[in-house]
Amino acid sequence: MYRPLPDGLTIKNSPIEGLGLFATIDIKKNTFIGVTHVRDEQFENKYIRTPLGGFYNHSNDPTVIRMVTDVLPKLKFGDLVDPNANAQKLKDGKNDRENMFYNLNEKSDAKFMFMVSIKDIKKGEELTANYNLYTYPKTGVGLQMI
Repeated sequence: MYRPLPDGLTIKNSPIEGLGLFATIDIKKNTFIGVTHVRDEQFENKYIRTPLGGFYNHSNDPTVIRMVTDVLPKLKFGDLVDPNANAQKLKDGKNDRENMFYNLNEKSDAKFMFMVSIKDIKKGEELTANYNLYTYPKTGVGLQMI
């Protein structure tokens, strides 16, 4: 059966704004949460949001960061990742594309965006990010990609 969110997450009313993304299990720091956006030049802001990417809210004290890559991550919810790792050069001079990911600020035109927890998240806690893909109307902070 198709599930738009991985087991361990749900959508419910948020005290921040509208609907939010919440943990239904404890999530450890540096856990892969899932793909949030897929680049497509035909869509507004040049990205299609996945169900996962549509429901997390902004916070100045975020629980997740958005990472980017040009290769679809071969990770599943719960896999541990090193958010500080960058591509490694192989002997043929090409990059090891299986491990290539960056912070959003370093590569704003990536093909895929995904979330990684930056702290332990307790069951029932809302997952939040510090937005920098769009200009956030409440603060005016962010990178407008239109």
